[in-house]
Amino acid sequence: MNAGQKQDKQRMHHWDFSRALYLVLGIPFHAAVIYSLSHEWSVSSPDKSQALTFLADFIHTFRMPGFFLLAGLFSMMLLDRQGAWSWLKTRFFRLGLPLISATLLIVPFQIVIQQAALAVKGTVSASELPGLIGAQLTHFGEPWISHLWFLWVLIAYCVGLAILQALSRGTLRARLEALVDWVAGNRIVSLAAFAALCALAAQAQTLIVGASPYYGNAVVNYNLYVIYFGFGALVYSSRRLNDLLLKPGPAAAVAGFGLVTLSQVPHTDLVMHTVKVMAAIFGALLIVGFISNLAHRHFNRPSSRVRKLVDASFTIYLFHHPVIYVLATLFLLVDLPPVLEFAVIAVSAGVISYAIHLAVSRSAIARLMFNGVRGKKAPISAPVPVDTSRPYSVRG
Repeated sequence: MNAGQKQDKQRMHHWDFSRALYLVLGIPFHAAVIYSLSHEWSVSSPDKSQALTFLADFIHTFRMPGFFLLAGLFSMMLLDRQGAWSWLKTRFFRLGLPLISATLLIVPFQIVIQQAALAVKGTVSASELPGLIGAQLTHFGEPWISHLWFLWVLIAYCVGLAILQALSRGTLRARLEALVDWVAGNRIVSLAAFAALCALAAQAQTLIVGASPYYGNAVVNYNLYVIYFGFGALVYSSRRLNDLLLKPGPAAAVAGFGLVTLSQVPHTDLVMHTVKVMAAIFGALLIVGFISNLAHRHFNRPSSRVRKLVDASFTIYLFHHPVIYVLATLFLLVDLPPVLEFAVIAVSAGVISYAIHLAVSRSAIARLMFNGVRGKKAPISAPVPVDTSRPYSVRG
């Protein structure tokens, strides 16, 4: 019995928990990036913190890889059960409706708060504020994508996966399982091929970013998670790979931390850039594997508390972002240590976002708009995976 067949017969509680965890980690991530020394977020504090910079950078190294890995796993599971086009129509509804609703109702509010924060910081005058807000609202740009970027990307990945399923005439899972078996039997050749692909990716990244630093980084960051999405599809298809992902222990987590740290060291040539790309991928997978191991050991059983977290995670992700915008703007008016402000913002954003989830869950219309869910009770967040908000280099 392969992994997919066995998973059809039992709920994967540990994967549910992990998916919810990656979504909820968006709260400390975005609260920390306000004070980052490395990146200017949409609403950033003039007071910076090295500790919070490290925290934001570290969370970012594994959160979205883990999220998209599980997105690929759940997508392959449902695709295998439902067929390509039936599944894809469901994805368009379950992901597209929250995307449209959040774009129309959440993003404009964020844009207003973002411009107001500039006035609070003294970057622009109060008299300039209406014009700036009007310009941002009437011109499509990165603020209109914001933390919803992962939905755009996830829909694109789902389209690609459905096309592969259709082209394979419903045999995609078997083909993916065969690929894993072939890689296991030809490890040296496979590693060499992977290194060559990473070299090509490193070269492409250099050319794309060189052509347009701002939009080039966005293009790279929007597309790099296809690696983890594809890996997740492989994990569902292969018992061998599923078991392997659940093995990493503390030593592997430490190794993963070392690799992702290496991946952030500046490079001077293509060879070092290739090594960094490989280190980032392997490091993220080791950390995600360690988290998967913990989840499998401690949360692979029915739990009402975990179920509540899973049910709330997608709504929390959608709404924590504007909540943090508001809180970050308010803290521009006071002068407290960054770590203390971070703690207050993170806890408050978590509580407020969960309260919004409770309100949304009581309305059939709100559940439909923000979760793409019909019926009386919202299930766990659509098999969507984690953000962050946008690619980190663009928004954090």
